[in-house]
Amino acid sequence: MKSQRERPALVIRLGAVFAAVTIWWLVLYHGVNAVVGDDDYTRGGHVVRAVGATLGTVPFVYLALRFLDRRPWSALGVTSIGSGWRAFLFGAACWGIPAAVSAAVMLWLGWADLTVQAPLPKTLLALIALVALALLYEAVPEELIFRGYFFTNLAERYSTATTVIAQAVLFTLWGVLIGAATSIDRVILFFAFSVVQGALRATTGNLWACIGFHAAFQVATQFLGRQWNYIDLNDPDLSITGLAFVIIPFLSTAIVLWSVARKRRKS
Repeated sequence: MKSQRERPALVIRLGAVFAAVTIWWLVLYHGVNAVVGDDDYTRGGHVVRAVGATLGTVPFVYLALRFLDRRPWSALGVTSIGSGWRAFLFGAACWGIPAAVSAAVMLWLGWADLTVQAPLPKTLLALIALVALALLYEAVPEELIFRGYFFTNLAERYSTATTVIAQAVLFTLWGVLIGAATSIDRVILFFAFSVVQGALRATTGNLWACIGFHAAFQVATQFLGRQWNYIDLNDPDLSITGLAFVIIPFLSTAIVLWSVARKRRKS
């Protein structure tokens, strides 16, 4: 095997992977629409995109590591599920606990209200299905790419702060190119989200923490959205979708990570 010194330049490796994953996500979106002949959301289309995202990303990242980087899979910070489940729960809790507590307070204050529109067993089954879809479509493939492959390559050359910002810029640009960040507020959300995720990756050193945070965020925001009609959220002032689901958990996670890093420096 050739040494790492003979690898393509960093900009070539990052550029090749970035172009490939951008094209693949555009194919997933527009290709599914072309097949089903409908631009509107469908559950079947969601399933196809989710499966395609993970089945396309995992082998592609592996091949990029093998032939472009010439480094092992473990370099991404991905451990086995047996040793990574604690990190996954930590990441999910970083978002889930402050989001749940603040949302409960806002519902109690009457700033928003929820209405369950389906029987509880049916709602729980739909929630479980969405967890699987969120992991396959967003949490696993996007974290493998951005907080995994890109973060690992950037961290090899640049400082932690520069790495966190650089991968956030790449994630935001990717969101713009695939049509997921088409407004200023979405661009800001993508950038802030990826900065928090980058800090989580840098602090824990484990990609499962990022996957847990990402999955918790996606499941909650999607399940209360318009495309899943099991719970109706009346949130006219964006108290829950803006404050409880974004600002509070993002800031509280930053504080927790700062505290963890500070204790490590002292010890």
